[in-house]
Amino acid sequence: MEDMQYSLFGVRYIKLGHTEEAAGGFMETHSMLLVSKGSGDLYLDGVRHRLKAKAVCYCPPGTIGDIRRTPNSPVPLELYELQFDVWESKDRTTSRIEYSKRISALMDKGKLPVAATHEALVLVQELYQFKQSPGLSGRLAANLRIDAVFKQLLGTLLQSTDDEEREQDWMERMRLAVDYMEKHFAEMITRNDMAKRVGLTPEHFSVSFKRATGSGFTEYLTRLRLEKAREELLNGEDRNLDRIAREIGYQDGLYLSRKFKQYFGYSPRDYIQRPKRIVALQYVGHLLALGLTPAGTSTNLLRARPYAGRLGDVADVGDARSLQRISSLQPDLIVTSGPNSEPLSQLAPTILLPWGREDTLDELLRLGRALNREREAKSWIDGFREKEELAAAQVAKMIGSHVTAAVFEFWADRIWAVNMAYGRGLRNLYRTFSFRPPGPLAEHVLGEGVGLELTPDMLAAYAADYMFVTIWESGGGTGYAERVMNSKEWRRLPAVRNGRVFFLDLELFKYNDPLALEQQLTILTELLTNVHRTAYGTQ
Repeated sequence: MEDMQYSLFGVRYIKLGHTEEAAGGFMETHSMLLVSKGSGDLYLDGVRHRLKAKAVCYCPPGTIGDIRRTPNSPVPLELYELQFDVWESKDRTTSRIEYSKRISALMDKGKLPVAATHEALVLVQELYQFKQSPGLSGRLAANLRIDAVFKQLLGTLLQSTDDEEREQDWMERMRLAVDYMEKHFAEMITRNDMAKRVGLTPEHFSVSFKRATGSGFTEYLTRLRLEKAREELLNGEDRNLDRIAREIGYQDGLYLSRKFKQYFGYSPRDYIQRPKRIVALQYVGHLLALGLTPAGTSTNLLRARPYAGRLGDVADVGDARSLQRISSLQPDLIVTSGPNSEPLSQLAPTILLPWGREDTLDELLRLGRALNREREAKSWIDGFREKEELAAAQVAKMIGSHVTAAVFEFWADRIWAVNMAYGRGLRNLYRTFSFRPPGPLAEHVLGEGVGLELTPDMLAAYAADYMFVTIWESGGGTGYAERVMNSKEWRRLPAVRNGRVFFLDLELFKYNDPLALEQQLTILTELLTNVHRTAYGTQ
């Protein structure tokens, strides 16, 4: 036990009683999900995991989860989320052991090949009740009891070998049928084959399938194939109809074109060329750079600083869970970064680009090809690269390029050395200006993951020649930043002593799209060529 320690962070009870309800988000800690009742789906970074009673799922830090109840299920989906930190022994002597927080995964993420025992469900409910009781957290006996129950529960989950028999109710069988069809829709699939696969008569299968999905077997298979065809037409790389037809289970492009027009009301060629009514749940800046204004976007993006004054007539759709508001706009296309695009794809063709996987300019070119705007994408990229070259020359003339730089963000209780995938101007710092992160920080800010969590006493080991600061004000970061910046650890940093610390406006710098990059480039160039200025004005 000395090599690894576990500390409970929190316990959350989740109940989803309606189809459109969803839960989840960014996982800051290690998390275990224990399903106590109902059925549904967990999407982890876009990968679906089926949930049912007694299912156990593991979510490592840095993943994005989306939890949804099974449509038409007669009971709510109820589960508990167990949030905990893991500490690994880093250094030990005869008198002390030093631990560091582990942010890498403990095991494969997703649904575990075990079932939660009755004992485990009782223990997690007991922990939840403890956490809900006011005044207990400060009592030694209560804290020891909570820790003991938590360790017992974690041991039960990690050591369990119970392999519960698969439920054979009709909904489970239909989920198996749908899963198979989604994976094998390009093959020859018949109603009789599917009925045999799930152990029902063809007649019973037809009735059950329509009850579960709202569509007949043939209608559902046709939709799967044509939605895939429409997705391929959005890809922009190879729009050959004969190739697409073969890949979705049709004999040739002529037959595909006829079925496509019957189903959607327009031909594949018309679909490629026609202006599209777009709902953008992400990538608004990319669309604006292509000369496209979305019909609707999320509340947060409507208020985003990089697009101020450019979205006046754009509808507010809430967020990705607001399916009715999105549907009311009758979109031709939905653009999102996930993690779960399946409910959206039921409303309209959906382009899913995982956030931060590619360089911003590569994302722009990909969207330009999908939206028949490749020429506009290349034109914008050429213009931005000219601005980059000019800015890089100005900065190199003033301070050179062989320096280190990093962005440090202050939250209410931590300092976050930000990974480049999360914006904060890092794309311009590392690619445009050719700056480097400090050596010990490189793997955390240039590789996969969310970055590195730091404490004030760790700053000296990860300090950069030029330090850029963002503050998460709404999360209580202002007070913590003031305390740290008044500390001796902060004042001793070379960048602080040399006047090379710059404050960036998080409301502009948290975005990582073409319009934001362009505005950020101007500000960073001004800061680096005139060390007496910051993003907030003269100091």
